[in-house]
Amino acid sequence: MLEVVPSSPQVLLLVVVLVFVAAKLLFTGKDKRPPLPPGPRPLPLLGNALDFPKSHLGREFRGLSEKYGDVAYLSVLGQSIILVNSYDAACELLEKRSGNYSDRPQSAMVKMTNLDWIFVFKDYGAEWRRYRRELHVSFVPDMMTRYFAIQRQYTRGLLRNLLDTPADFSAHIKFSFAAVVLRIVYGLDPEQGERKYYKLVERLATIAEDISTPGRHIVEAFPSMQRLPSWFPGTGFRQLAATWKAEIASIRDYLYDSAKETMGTSGVKESIITRLTEERVEDELSRNVTATIYAAGSDTTNAAVHAFVLAMAMFPEAQRKAQTELDAVVGPDRLPDFADQKSLPYVCALMKEVLRWHVVAPIGVPHRSTEADEYGGYYLPGGSLIIVNQWSISRDPAYFPDPENFYPERFLLNGQLNPAIRDPAKFVFGFGRRICPGLHFAEAALFLNCAYILHTLNITPPLDLHGNPKKLEMRTNSLAVSHLLPFECRILARNAHMEELVRGNGA
Repeated sequence: MLEVVPSSPQVLLLVVVLVFVAAKLLFTGKDKRPPLPPGPRPLPLLGNALDFPKSHLGREFRGLSEKYGDVAYLSVLGQSIILVNSYDAACELLEKRSGNYSDRPQSAMVKMTNLDWIFVFKDYGAEWRRYRRELHVSFVPDMMTRYFAIQRQYTRGLLRNLLDTPADFSAHIKFSFAAVVLRIVYGLDPEQGERKYYKLVERLATIAEDISTPGRHIVEAFPSMQRLPSWFPGTGFRQLAATWKAEIASIRDYLYDSAKETMGTSGVKESIITRLTEERVEDELSRNVTATIYAAGSDTTNAAVHAFVLAMAMFPEAQRKAQTELDAVVGPDRLPDFADQKSLPYVCALMKEVLRWHVVAPIGVPHRSTEADEYGGYYLPGGSLIIVNQWSISRDPAYFPDPENFYPERFLLNGQLNPAIRDPAKFVFGFGRRICPGLHFAEAALFLNCAYILHTLNITPPLDLHGNPKKLEMRTNSLAVSHLLPFECRILARNAHMEELVRGNGA
């Protein structure tokens, strides 16, 4: 009969240690990975939902990054979010590793409204590349020069409107940009003062900005709520999405059909839609690409010009220096032109400072990683949302000292543009394969508007009841595209000669 001999305490301890080591090797040895980036401690179930900003996302996200570093981690209801707060980290991830970081997050509201025809919301893939090609072709340098005459025409009209009714400057700016892009994209010429078209694009942009702003709709956090009946509490998003879906399609189709009808009855004006028609691009792609260009081109650049107007009212010294340069280079008898741009370094620096001072898209549009990755010794889970804080990059004191001050000289050295200073265009238009395809058009439009206005007009603060200048400050909304809240200013011709130049028929 076999006799079992009790084990000694030392043998038992050895067995326990061996079992522990084996278990550790079995369950963790195959999945050794760095830690997640630092971030606030998550709560059970909610994760970091309460840490997610509700307004002024750029400023509040920067507060998290100052505490946890340039790459921080949040988990919101199970969704991994990588917050990127530095230009170098954004370039490393979104440009050098763009193959892994060019997708977009899945959005319940985008799908419910069928808004994924807008290029910015499209998933990365074959269809995205088809759309990208058509957008790229529309804004190559050869095509850009064809738009110059149209831009000059409507920007001069803007000057006249600003002289006639300066209190309506905001409506005039919106009309001007809507008219320029409407003519370039659809070949349509709206009548002066006609607000219908810019109201359409404004509405389309507002819906898209609302949907793309993180945290606006509960269904984004709980997609399964789409299956709840409409009477269930908290499902108001369903009716909203249904209304928006019909409204968005109506705006897109109205613009496209109006252009097609005009082409058939009034002759053909060279435009993006005529090129797409000549190249026999399929109807749905043409319809979607043209509406995408119209919405993006009209909305974001007019937001930048509003910021320019506010900056000139707030910082008169910058306005005066730019006007002195324009007087020396352009002279009193003509308006500036694109050919003058290289000879106007201060005006160009001022334009760059506008882009930096008021970042139109403070956190851009989030990217999505397709595979797990590592950066800076940290593990970045696959399927993470990547949020680049472009507003914070614009406020990096290492590159932009005294960042809240409007100071164009920061981009100059010995009176010329300093290539050693980071150009805001390298981050305010996005990164990698998702960079804005119309960025060169936007920069050209901003230059022409700034140069025309500076050369001919003076912008000053409004006056109080005692005739003293009121103090102005930048106040913005909290959507994905940052628009200034309404403000007042005074706009007058610099002198009688400049008023005659604006109202005359010469160049």
